[in-house]
Amino acid sequence: MHPVNLTPPTTPVNPDRLLPTSETCSRVGGVSKSTLHTWIRAGDFPAPIPLTPGGSRVAFLESQVNAWIQQRAQTAAEQGTAARAKSPNPRARAAQ
Repeated sequence: MHPVNLTPPTTPVNPDRLLPTSETCSRVGGVSKSTLHTWIRAGDFPAPIPLTPGGSRVAFLESQVNAWIQQRAQTAAEQGTAARAKSPNPRARAAQ
């Protein structure tokens, strides 16, 4: 008797979902929509993709949002290491 494979065939994972503005705000720390739009205007956050001809409905690429989060985490980690190196507190320096 041969074992039966009961797992369904795998479907390709969509590498890039479109995230609505509300989900995007939640993913980046629960910021408000106005803060998100301020970041976009300043060039500090990826621009949304218009879903309607007039641009009244937009979404964000999940890969771009994730990359932004990773970049922010990397920057924070680097700045934290630099801050600890300069700290007069020996415990902070020892945490490196």
